[in-house]
Amino acid sequence: MRLPRILEPLRHRDFRLLWTGQTISIFGDFIHGVALPFQILALGGGALEIGLWGALFSVVTIVFLLLGGAIADRFSRRSIILANDLGSGVVVSAIAMLSATGTLRIEHLYAEALIFGATHAFFQPAVNAIIPDLVPADVLQSGNAIRGMSRQIALIGGPVVGGALAAIWLPLAFATDAASFFASFAALWLAHPPRRDSAAPAPLFRQIREGLAYTFSVPWLWIFIFAWAIVVLGNFGPLNVALPIFVRDVLGGDARLYGTIIAAVGVGDIVTGLLLARFRVRRIGIAICLFGILGGLSLIGMGLFPIVPATLLFAAVFGAQIVGVGVLWTTAVQKHVPRERYLNALADITTICRGPKPVAAMAEAGLKPTHRVPEPNTWRELLATIDAGIPIANHTVGLQEYGITNRSLIAGLEARGAKVVNVRVYQWELPEDTAPLAENIKAIIAGDRDV
Repeated sequence: MRLPRILEPLRHRDFRLLWTGQTISIFGDFIHGVALPFQILALGGGALEIGLWGALFSVVTIVFLLLGGAIADRFSRRSIILANDLGSGVVVSAIAMLSATGTLRIEHLYAEALIFGATHAFFQPAVNAIIPDLVPADVLQSGNAIRGMSRQIALIGGPVVGGALAAIWLPLAFATDAASFFASFAALWLAHPPRRDSAAPAPLFRQIREGLAYTFSVPWLWIFIFAWAIVVLGNFGPLNVALPIFVRDVLGGDARLYGTIIAAVGVGDIVTGLLLARFRVRRIGIAICLFGILGGLSLIGMGLFPIVPATLLFAAVFGAQIVGVGVLWTTAVQKHVPRERYLNALADITTICRGPKPVAAMAEAGLKPTHRVPEPNTWRELLATIDAGIPIANHTVGLQEYGITNRSLIAGLEARGAKVVNVRVYQWELPEDTAPLAENIKAIIAGDRDV
């Protein structure tokens, strides 16, 4: 049975295990996110204590994020993810037990925030980097897309379930989150992705220095970053800190209503993402500003119309802002990378051209390939050129393909110790319904087609 292309990665066992485990784990994360503020409120805390938990988590994540990326480049990504799931599961299990026995203190939750911030910083780079190890290059984009579906599935159901569990018994919500971590651990434990030798990474501090220098050399880039930081400070503070108290004291609700409102944010997120995927935005800068204004107006609306239906509507609008700014900002950065900077980067790496077309394309940009493959320009001559004196062991090789993937070439590169990253220019595949194609072939054979 032929699967839709977006589901093709699920044919691969290791990816299927990772995706299943991560979907369950993300679902548990949203359950925890709903239970946490109400646990703090139950312990006598307020806005300050809820905000301090978020601040501790964010600061530790920022501090360890660069280190986490470096670790993911040097050690087994699978081992890093397993350690994160196991450690996080143990921590949340302890929170659930302390809550159930009545011995939980706010300080325990602060310790959880510190640990979660550190594990998150190591987990994200590792899980992003492991996907190419689990699926073939020709379905890598689909693998990333279906992984994104995990968050969308959890974003709707997780907060609602979390609210229901927290309203019944707060320890039950934390225990469910812990179980989701252990389920994710068990799923990935059964997976055995191939070990790959990573290319020697560039010096970390040099990369940081160059990145900062480039950022501050482009005015619109650093201005937006600082402006958006102010927007985040003004918008997400009220949402993450004040909303639970607003639900309890103004709307007269509990964790169930809070979870429903967070799910409404998810609805706005998903709907806006689908719309942005369908329609092209020409004035990206203006659209980003409009989405930011929309998010601010939604918070004002919650305050001016403190009733449940209006709050749900404004929550969905706020969700639209989150994905709207995120998608358009990413697009803006991708579209405005200076051509000269790109060409300089291309000139600094080793390039091997097989055939006249890539040579001509590079010449138009004022570049020359480092090596040219001799005729007849097949993959065998390419490997022979590499064997003649181009070291690729423990290096990342970008392979630009045309049409069908050349498995023999990829196997030859990997046998020489390279990590291959496919760059697909175009591809073709049979349609799901091949009946019209078959009928046309029969008509040609029968002589019913003149052209």
